[in-house]
Amino acid sequence: MTKRTILLTFVLIPSLILLGLAVAGGYSSPSAPDSELASLAAYRQWTLVNPTPQLMEPLSAISCVLIPGRQEPSPHLHKYISVFVNPVGREQMMTKQTPEFPVGSMIVKEKLATADSTAPELLTAMIKRAPGYNPEGGDWEYLVLDGTAAKIVERGKLTRCSECHRPYEHSDFVTRTYFPATLRDKLKP
Repeated sequence: MTKRTILLTFVLIPSLILLGLAVAGGYSSPSAPDSELASLAAYRQWTLVNPTPQLMEPLSAISCVLIPGRQEPSPHLHKYISVFVNPVGREQMMTKQTPEFPVGSMIVKEKLATADSTAPELLTAMIKRAPGYNPEGGDWEYLVLDGTAAKIVERGKLTRCSECHRPYEHSDFVTRTYFPATLRDKLKP
């Protein structure tokens, strides 16, 4: 075998096959989810929206239980939450009455067993995607992560999440019921 044949056989052909799969949508870079997980795992470096953990709004927690076909208990019921927003979404979250979050905004909600818990039991997150990703849900992707943010348990256009966030369309599907009154009073139109 010549060097040219070896190069074609072992380098170029497999590379062309992978390129074809990627273009056809049959292959996705494993680093894309890893980089998002790394960003989400750094959430405690973002802006903490509510300085004191808040009891999850009972109406939201209960409505999560009432979703038809739901088998598991509500991850919100009797939980305290701390909410963080990344720099991309910070201005909309912290200053606007009717926010319009830009693509790339990330919001992470820690689910805490008690108000003084230091380790979350679970994390839920939202990532604002490009227009067309989930038009009926404001183009948000919903994620469930383990409490250490080491593993994404579930992600996508999760119907149970979309249903609970639908009443908050006026605030770009972000509840913000956990806002302290001092922050709520400073929001601008």
